[in-house]
Parts: sequence; C-alpha cells; structure tokens
Amino acid sequence: MIEALGYPFVQRALVAGLLVGLVTSVLGVLVVLRRSAFFGDAVAHASLAGVAAGIVTGTSPLALAAVVAVSIGLSLHRFERSARLSLDTILGFVLPFFMAIGVLLLSLSPGFQPELLSYLFGSILTVSWEGLTAIAAVGAVVAAVMARHGRAMVFAAFDPEGAHAAGLNVARLLTTFHVLLALAVIASISVVGIVLVNALLVIPAATAKLLASSLRRMFVLAPLVGLSSVLAGLVASYRLDLPSGPAIVVVAGLLLLIAWMGAAGRRAGAR
Repeated sequence: MIEALGYPFVQRALVAGLLVGLVTSVLGVLVVLRRSAFFGDAVAHASLAGVAAGIVTGTSPLALAAVVAVSIGLSLHRFERSARLSLDTILGFVLPFFMAIGVLLLSLSPGFQPELLSYLFGSILTVSWEGLTAIAAVGAVVAAVMARHGRAMVFAAFDPEGAHAAGLNVARLLTTFHVLLALAVIASISVVGIVLVNALLVIPAATAKLLASSLRRMFVLAPLVGLSSVLAGLVASYRLDLPSGPAIVVVAGLLLLIAWMGAAGRRAGAR
C-alpha cells in the first residue's frame, strides 16, 4: 500500500475517503440521536434523479444531484410540519418518487451506462482534483456550522420540544442539519456510491453508541471508527483487489459487530 501512495490518484482517493469518513461519522451521531437513519438512504437514492438528469443532458451529474439533495433538505422539516406526516412516511415518499424520476430519465438515454455504475457503487480511485476540492469544501462547511451551532443542533435533534422551550429556532436548526446531511451524502457518492452511502452515516455512529458512555465520547469515537473503516477498507481493497466502497462498508460493519459482541459480553458479565 505504501508504494501505491506514490500515485496521485491514490493520494486523492485516500484524502477523499478520510474526509468523507470524518464528515459522515460526525453527522451520523445526530442521525442516530434523531433516529432518522432512513434520511441518508432516501436522499442518496433520490439524488439519482439529479445524476440521471446530468447524464442525459451532458451536465455535471453530481452538481444536479446536489441540487436535488439540498432542495429536499431545505423543504423536509417544513413539509413534515405542514403535512402532519411522520418523517419516515415523508422519506418513504421521497425515495421511490425521485428514484423513479431518475429511472425514467435514464430510459431516455438507452444503452449501457458505465458511468452510472460508479455513481451507484462508488469509484473512489477516479476522484479528480475538482471532486476532492468539492469534498473538502463540504467538510469545511460542516466543520464551520458544527463549531458555531453544534450544541444547539444536538439539542434540537435529541429533544425538539425541549429545545423549542429553551428558545431555540428548532425549524431552522433541523433544516440546517438536513442540508448538511444532504451535502455529506452527495460528497460520499464518489467514495461508496448511492447504494451504500447510508452505511457511512449510520454504522460508525452506531458503533460509537455501543462503546461510548457519554454523548461527548460518542462524538469522539464515531470519527475514529469512520476513519479506521476507510483506511482498513482501502488497504483491503488494494491488497485483495476488491471494490473499495463495499470493502469500506464491510470493515465498518465488522467493527460494529465486534462492538456489539463486546457490549453483549459486558452485559452478560454484569448479571
């Protein structure tokens, strides 16, 4: 693996993977706290509509996917309040509706679409400098917003009613959270693809929840799990000639299983 780092495309892949692993695992803590694990899956699959529109029109698929994802993030909380429907019900509409639009758009461009496979399952080794810059920009935005509004956002995600009673603008905080998640999802597509992107949001945070004794420690452990999954997954991908996206997700899943078995063992020993 060390010798492979001499290649620029491997360097870009490593940096992109680490950035995505860091951003998604931090936001994933809020996803787990709010019990909205379906959000990442719904937005990722809905972004297929933007990817398809880009492929058909010859414009940037990820740029149009970002437009779709951010639009969903901006309108989700408002729609949840006005329609008086639960979040999972709304996401259950968003995922198939926009994905169906994507499939219909792709039907306008018949034939095999090798480019589409990279969006579905990731192609981290093809990340360009422009793509890496975009991922870094998303990371910078997430870091800046979390540094300024992180505590309030955690309060709003964990206890919306309590946050509202404390005078916080819950609607604005949750909408900001949804937009950050949407951007993180789009940034992650090049690493693990639309199909697997939700794993990077949920698995590291879930692992951290099993291991951590406090919320503060959960925010520390989740990024460590995310970064470790990316590093180990890329090494396994290189050594065993495996697809990088699935390798990263499998490593993350194994870490979750180890944490779960450890937690189960501790509970059994305490009885």
